[in-house]
Amino acid sequence: MMNRQKAMHLLRAIATISGENTLVLVGSATVLFRAKHIPAAMFNTNEIDVYAPDAADPDMFSDLIDGTIGRGSQFDRTYNYFGDGVSPNTASMPSDWRDRARPEPDIAPAGVEVIVPDINDIALSNMAAWRDKDRDWLKAGVQSLILDPGAMAARLHLMPAASHLEELSRRMVIVAGYSSP
Repeated sequence: MMNRQKAMHLLRAIATISGENTLVLVGSATVLFRAKHIPAAMFNTNEIDVYAPDAADPDMFSDLIDGTIGRGSQFDRTYNYFGDGVSPNTASMPSDWRDRARPEPDIAPAGVEVIVPDINDIALSNMAAWRDKDRDWLKAGVQSLILDPGAMAARLHLMPAASHLEELSRRMVIVAGYSSP
């Protein structure tokens, strides 16, 4: 299971290996930097997803991370957790997500900024993906009051691919229902 210390170790390794000055953490592990008293279902992963928004070649960044500290790497075999180099398009978040994102100080080497999106924006990304693990994560987040279905619903119209708004609205009803006993 991922925890804050493991995530920080991975982010420091990613910054050192890549030489990038700005990293964006996306995916379920963002909850480690956005909440306290996290239910196990919300950090039941052994990876973090990260991209470098200023990378000259985003694919090369992703390949570098995956090859050096990704799934099955020596790093993963040694520590039993790994980094996943992703693209800026991996997380489907509201168009204004950067307005709510914040840099997380003291988790990477000096001079490296790690940007962590708002947890409800990550929740919308998980809602768009809608895999079993995403639904489990969303349910745990709503039931523990870490996620705010009202805030999520208010941002639906800002999600990419507006043609899927009807399906996202249907899923939002399901997610909001998780707060009921």
